[in-house]
Amino acid sequence: MNKPTTAWRRTIWMSWSSLVLMGCFLGDFPQLLGAELALQYQTRGESWKEGVRPKPVSGLNIELISVLVDYQDTVQTAKFPNKVKLRFYLHQDHEAFITVRELDYRTYYWLDKVKLKKPWKVGFGNEFGWPAQPVLKGLRPPIQLYDLGALVRLEMEAPSAVEQVAPGVLYHTKLPTRIEGYVFTLKTGEDARLTATVIQEATGKKVNTQRFRKKRAGRPFTIRWKTEDADEGAYKLTVKGFSLTTNQTITKEIQFYHQPDLNP
Repeated sequence: MNKPTTAWRRTIWMSWSSLVLMGCFLGDFPQLLGAELALQYQTRGESWKEGVRPKPVSGLNIELISVLVDYQDTVQTAKFPNKVKLRFYLHQDHEAFITVRELDYRTYYWLDKVKLKKPWKVGFGNEFGWPAQPVLKGLRPPIQLYDLGALVRLEMEAPSAVEQVAPGVLYHTKLPTRIEGYVFTLKTGEDARLTATVIQEATGKKVNTQRFRKKRAGRPFTIRWKTEDADEGAYKLTVKGFSLTTNQTITKEIQFYHQPDLNP
């Protein structure tokens, strides 16, 4: 009886090794599939949707991503907090629509469709909190708390050229003692030159102006306003400019209410 050749023995070994590896993979596959399904965008509990979803296409020449109070809670960088909270102030009764997402897409995390049993109310007591498990702690690559942005639109859920928002405090344990500034995050569809101006509604006074010679298309950028001794009241941020590619006019107005005291 002829002995198997070296090439034949190698073929048998490779086939056996492949079967072993496939068996190992198939053994882990249900667990891997379960983890992926757990991260998919879906209803969580009874009051919100959250998860990984395809990158949305806005089609807008300028998009508002986030409006937050300029504050960061202390976070251990080695691990994500167990719970995230978003608090915001309402000067009047409004319907509020919450979106939480990454400031810059990496994992395509998205949270929205928040529906609480009790309506939002006038004051700073409006808060939505959600657990970091299973989604936020399961994202790969891992993200940090302040990789996230949040947007609380008032009255209208869809984006528009003029938006009314409530700046949010994103935190996990400790609130700030006072509101001392805001961070607006936006991005443009094309390279653009822009001017951003914060205006006090009651007086029409320009309280802050910033100019940006070039903002790259699709890249998030921030506009910070340190409120200092700004009076409580209604303000608006206007962003105006033009596309450096097509010369198309770009304009955005963001209306918000500044309440510096968390216990007014």
